[in-house]
Amino acid sequence: MQNPPQEILDQWQLTLITPVAETGAARVWKVLDVEGIAAALKLYHRPDRGNEAPGTKILSAWQDRGAVRILKETETAILMEWLEGPTLGDIARRGEYDRALITLAETAKRLHAKPTLQISGLRPLTEVFGPLLECQFAPSCPTDLVRDMQQAIGLARSLLDSQTAMTPLHGDLHPDNVILSSAGPRVIDAKGYLGDLAFELANAIRHPKGMPQLVRQPDHMNKCLSLYADTLGVDRQRLAQWAAAKCAMSIYWRAKGPLAQDKEADLLRLLLSAANQ
Repeated sequence: MQNPPQEILDQWQLTLITPVAETGAARVWKVLDVEGIAAALKLYHRPDRGNEAPGTKILSAWQDRGAVRILKETETAILMEWLEGPTLGDIARRGEYDRALITLAETAKRLHAKPTLQISGLRPLTEVFGPLLECQFAPSCPTDLVRDMQQAIGLARSLLDSQTAMTPLHGDLHPDNVILSSAGPRVIDAKGYLGDLAFELANAIRHPKGMPQLVRQPDHMNKCLSLYADTLGVDRQRLAQWAAAKCAMSIYWRAKGPLAQDKEADLLRLLLSAANQ
């Protein structure tokens, strides 16, 4: 992985230690600050931090609720405290997925247990899901997938229209965005959305990453829906509907144009079935 620009290291007086991760959105390194304290440097590929741009607002506001500490930021970079420990996704992939999912639910409850904060600059779910409502399909797109996507789009439209309380949301809360540190679970990589609380753990139904067979088991899916809905105090069916809508949104994003096929077409069908129960 390419090293970060020397300019940012000099500006923040950082010493590069080792690369940590690279995704489609950003690269992360472990660094030391001027006092020799470890931190995480995250540099984004695009100039505006994409759909994570409002995320630091909510992480900073949730310092006493279990969010990672943001040390410095620019339009293209974030410096965060270094969190030593596995993600809940790592814990799930080594076989302790019940522990991981229960901890995730408890973490979400802690984020939302206190009175709602007024945080400016968050993205409304209506804006996030707006592009999905205009989804187009390639001539080769299977009939079943077209039907399922149209059903999910209808669900998304209904959910957006029926939102009541507008709540600050992490927006991408799943096992790989929670690190189990010595001080307890700490959430990272927030999107910074605003909307229905039932959306908060919707994306978690498709996780942990790397366990496609598990997340497609109906019993496991139903267990997660019940756990997350009960812990957050939201309607179970509405959570399932948001999960189907979010899966459709991810399918739309991956298509980058008219939709032809997707690896989660079968998962979308299962989520729609759960949403209709």
